Amino acid sequence: MPQHRLGDPVVCALCVPTPAGPVPGPSATAFVCAVMTLVAGKPAARIGDNHVGVGPHPLVKGSATVLIQSMPASRMLDSCGCGGMAVLGELTVLTGG
Repeated sequence: MPQHRLGDPVVCALCVPTPAGPVPGPSATAFVCAVMTLVAGKPAARIGDNHVGVGPHPLVKGSATVLIQSMPASRMLDSCGCGGMAVLGELTVLTGG
């Protein structure tokens, strides 16, 4: 799967209350990543890295075989603590496992 990076969007599954009723949360971006490991010029995302949306939620699923700075790599379509998922990654860098 493509490697998720700093600034790549995450779709948040939490609902936001509005006067018209709850609506799906906005998309968010990963904001704490491995600054020493760059993927196409951006820091790589890992399990435990947070994203900003309806609140900071960590990435909770990732590669079982690829570690980035001692933490499992996060990939496109991996899930977040809010129930959402990473919806974009660097298409030229594929992370297995």
